[in-house]
Amino acid sequence: MTAIRKINVGVVGFGLSGRVFHAPFIHTNPHFKLCAIVSSKNEAKEIYPEVEIILEFDDLLRRDDIELVIVSTPNQLHFEQAKKALEAGKHVIVEKPITAASDEVLQLMDIAKRCNKKLLPYHNLRWNGDALTVKQILKDKLLGDVWDCELHFDRYVPEFQGKKWKYGNPVGGGTLYDLGVHLIDQALDLFGKPEAVFCRLFIQRKGSIVDDSFDLKLIYPQLNVTLKAGVFVKEKGPRIVIHGKKGSFVKYGIDPQEAILRNGGMPVGDDWGKQPEEDWGVLNTQINGLNFRGRIETLPGNYHAYFNDIYHAIVDDTEPTVTPQQAYLNILIIEKAIESNRKMQVVRV
Repeated sequence: MTAIRKINVGVVGFGLSGRVFHAPFIHTNPHFKLCAIVSSKNEAKEIYPEVEIILEFDDLLRRDDIELVIVSTPNQLHFEQAKKALEAGKHVIVEKPITAASDEVLQLMDIAKRCNKKLLPYHNLRWNGDALTVKQILKDKLLGDVWDCELHFDRYVPEFQGKKWKYGNPVGGGTLYDLGVHLIDQALDLFGKPEAVFCRLFIQRKGSIVDDSFDLKLIYPQLNVTLKAGVFVKEKGPRIVIHGKKGSFVKYGIDPQEAILRNGGMPVGDDWGKQPEEDWGVLNTQINGLNFRGRIETLPGNYHAYFNDIYHAIVDDTEPTVTPQQAYLNILIIEKAIESNRKMQVVRV
């Protein structure tokens, strides 16, 4: 039997992103070996005692055995660290947002091409159970032509919690870059590139110098898409609402994967990613001429699929599901949304 080729991986940063969304999946995936973590935190060694903990980013890049580097540091560091890693001969996964500026994405794409390495944007929420379920509903045309879609990422966090790189820095900071990037990516994955955008950004908490909340419209010829995120939403509404010619789909609740990972769980077991029945969405439509209204099971979420996809992109030289071109459009739309808010007008993409 042919042995599985393992890719040696170094993770840069062990905050929420590195600890929750990257290291556990590399650690439990037989296609990868978690070799090193760049971090000053003792927590990394406590969780992964067999993994080397490195203090300096450049020391990781000097290691010949590391084939893939995961950049999971604050947004403002993504461009320079991804650039250095590519030029050091590493494939690179870059946590969202890939950079703070669209022209920086183009530069990274050019560097990756020149160095013959993969630039791999990280948009894991495509593998949330609700995202997978909506894609299946649209693929099966259960709603007919879709006229309206609303996606939410709401929280109740009324006090600024001191992440200065996130809410105290005008470069790549704010909720639009933090959470909006997820919603934009989901909308683009479902509906493609919009013609224009209209956006309002709100600074609502003491201490924030960039947006805490936003209301973003993606404008298509026959489709209205609304993306919203707020930090003063104590009573949660639906996360997804889609209306079409034949019917509607409404989904409450959030994918369970993050909560398990935040609590120290590992992504293993046959039940991984499954949502409880009370969180299943409601589908109200017509099927073969019959009216139907009822809950439909949420497909299991599966962040493992992102990393399996990356493995084949590197080993088999296939195109990854999440491409740099898509990440570029994502950041470009954020820039157009900021311009729209400043001008208080619709801005073409």
